[in-house]
Amino acid sequence: MSNLTSNHKNKRILQIIPNMEIGGAERTVLEITSFLKKNTNHTSIVLTCGGKLIKDLKRLNIDIIQFPIDKKNPFLILRNIFKLKKIFEKEKIDLIHVRSRGPAWSAIYAAKYLNIPILTTWHGHVNKTSWFKKKYNSIMHRGDALIANSKYTAENISKIYGIDKSKIDIIPRGVDINNFKESNFTSREVTKIKEDWKIFDEKKIIILLPARLTKWKGHEVTIQAINLLKEENFFKDIVCLFAGEQKNSEKYIHNLNKLIASYSLDEKIKLIGLVENMPLAYQAADLILSPSIEPEPFGRIPIEAQASGKTIIACNAGAVKDTIKSGENYTGFKAIPNDSVSLADKIKIALNMENKEIQDMQKRSILNVKNNFSLESMCKKTLEVYNRLLISK
Repeated sequence: MSNLTSNHKNKRILQIIPNMEIGGAERTVLEITSFLKKNTNHTSIVLTCGGKLIKDLKRLNIDIIQFPIDKKNPFLILRNIFKLKKIFEKEKIDLIHVRSRGPAWSAIYAAKYLNIPILTTWHGHVNKTSWFKKKYNSIMHRGDALIANSKYTAENISKIYGIDKSKIDIIPRGVDINNFKESNFTSREVTKIKEDWKIFDEKKIIILLPARLTKWKGHEVTIQAINLLKEENFFKDIVCLFAGEQKNSEKYIHNLNKLIASYSLDEKIKLIGLVENMPLAYQAADLILSPSIEPEPFGRIPIEAQASGKTIIACNAGAVKDTIKSGENYTGFKAIPNDSVSLADKIKIALNMENKEIQDMQKRSILNVKNNFSLESMCKKTLEVYNRLLISK
């Protein structure tokens, strides 16, 4: 058994997240709980209302408490303080990690009453669009510790809420490089997923945009950029795939299809729905896009693409400034946010690279993730915060 737990053995650590659907925060919960189970003596528990990743928690034999913690109604948040207090007492919880604002309002007050150390992770955007929004978000820095998922997020928290950056633990999202190796997949598996996408021509150049179907992820600017490439020699061979959950996005999908049709790009841009096996999808693609028109608090697509050894183009804002290296040792390309001309230019550069350039960049990309954004580093740094809080109580 690892010595990572220091003197704090057999502690019961609770992760709280509204749901366990497929997203960055949810996958982080899965990864942290798995790490704790494999490498420590701690008991890892997840409190959530449900979701697709529940099956993965069960497969790992993680204890699950299903509770409607996803509600934002002020009355329910207040009522949940007392309900969570009972749960914390019954489950003999030693430390709590909450990852969303709504649950944080209930969990922090319940934990403080019982003198249980509690920390938060700020996964999403930090903004102050109104006094109420700023007040609502402020609960995230009222625990015993605060984790930010990037330097960019930490800087925004410090600026908006007046918190000394030294009081914020910056722990970037991590990925397991081993999951993204090209050697993990057979040529038949790669061919099969392409066939599932209705791509049967081996010469096709696949541009993949894997993101939720929501406006700020940059689908519209991508359509405009693809339209600008019509005169390029490679245009006849490219196909651009939008991979993302389509549920509850019907109006947005309708608008995207209208825009695609207006440029006569129906054969060039396809909406393929949610892809479950993303590591395989990366290997089947030639170029990965992450063209968010708003700054990403972190954004896992750029580091997953690099871990896969694939060329990534993202917008030069938010955490992307740190996750993709520029200069002589570049690991990808950065376009101007919400600028179709800039995005088209970067796609043109990427698709005209020589094989040697691509191979050299591939090595640098994988090394960048290994050195700076590994899953092991994320988990160990999180455990260090847990141990610090356990010592203080």
